[in-house]
Amino acid sequence: MAETTEDIQIEKGFAATAETPGEKVAHRISVVANPLFVALPLFLVVALHTAPDLLHALGWWLIIAVGITGAPFFFIRMGVKRGKYTDDHVSNRAQRFVPLSFGLICMLLVFVLLFFLAVPRLLLATVVAALATLAFAIVITQFGKFKISLHMAGSAGAVTICILLFGPWLFVLAPLVILIGWARWKVRAHTVLQACAGTVLAALVTIAVLWLFGVL
Repeated sequence: MAETTEDIQIEKGFAATAETPGEKVAHRISVVANPLFVALPLFLVVALHTAPDLLHALGWWLIIAVGITGAPFFFIRMGVKRGKYTDDHVSNRAQRFVPLSFGLICMLLVFVLLFFLAVPRLLLATVVAALATLAFAIVITQFGKFKISLHMAGSAGAVTICILLFGPWLFVLAPLVILIGWARWKVRAHTVLQACAGTVLAALVTIAVLWLFGVL
């Protein structure tokens, strides 16, 4: 698939050395807020919240950490080293289909394994929410040719889960989502519309999945 002008500009903007303090901060936020990394504390919290004991929680979390974070991260890293992808965030939309599809397959495998381990419905629903959000993002990115923000989807989905599980007081985390959105815009990885789209998609899909699972 040919690169669009926007993809090329975003790729160059992200790859360029930060020139201002704001750009340096935004770049670091982008690295820390990688959705693969955001998944780690989120699923640990959900596992601890749902497991009968610490051992079960850590065991389930380890499966998720390897399947949802570890395998996709190293797949992308190998692609970057081989020159297939521009960076760890796969900033070029035209390059996203394969790594995102690989991540989706990994999520499906994690879901199947957790299903057969009979983990609590809430933990399973959280995995499905992430899986469904990624599936929609792939369709939008590949066929809609719209580079929806996965950073925003990851952070917004995580905050939505926390609010649904522990109460509306966790709306205090909302500024973090806004901060991540600013960072992605600042490094020219996404437009404001792409960032907002990722946020809305994740929130709606997460609420819908948890409702369908009957855990709300």
